[in-house]
Amino acid sequence: MHESDTFLMILEEGEEKGIRNSILAVGEERLGTPEESLVAQLNLVTDLDRLKRMVRRTAKATQWQEILDTP
Repeated sequence: MHESDTFLMILEEGEEKGIRNSILAVGEERLGTPEESLVAQLNLVTDLDRLKRMVRRTAKATQWQEILDTP
């Protein structure tokens, strides 16, 4: 079961969601509540490597757009 494509996809989706939640939690603490449009844009990001870079950027960002602009 651990090698099935479906199982791996579910794990990846869970990891994406967890990282997004971290970005939102840290970002809200530092930058205030994000606008719904920003949350919608963040939810479109599915590249795990980019999400990981975004969570690191969140620790230093001075505005939400800096996080979304992470390549």
